Amino acid sequence: MKLLRDILIFFIFGALIGIQQIVNSNSLEPEIIDYRTIPFEIKDGWVCIPEGEHELTVGVQAKNTKKMYFYLTPTGTNTASQKVLIGESEGRKGIFTVNHIFKENESILYHFSVDYENKKYKETDYLFNIVRCE
Repeated sequence: MKLLRDILIFFIFGALIGIQQIVNSNSLEPEIIDYRTIPFEIKDGWVCIPEGEHELTVGVQAKNTKKMYFYLTPTGTNTASQKVLIGESEGRKGIFTVNHIFKENESILYHFSVDYENKKYKETDYLFNIVRCE
């Protein structure tokens, strides 16, 4: 009987801890931990896209985040209104990804930014710049 009681207490505490983790993920501010690009790497805050049509994959690791939106904004003065949504992700195990194809003759000079959120908070971050290489 004591063993049954101990097992029951163990499961109750385990359930409460699990519930607390779910509550924390919705009540803590979302935070970006890391981000990477494939197949072109970020160097000194820039991703260089060679001539031709190329796909760029961006992966962002975040915690306390339920959804992420990905944007390209032309560089320059007063360009915030030209921000273009290129994708959104609900993520898997804290990893949020987007794939974007840059067209062969596209002029490329962008800021890459994200909006990320949970039920209580929404954050915005600029991550890097993207340029066409010659």
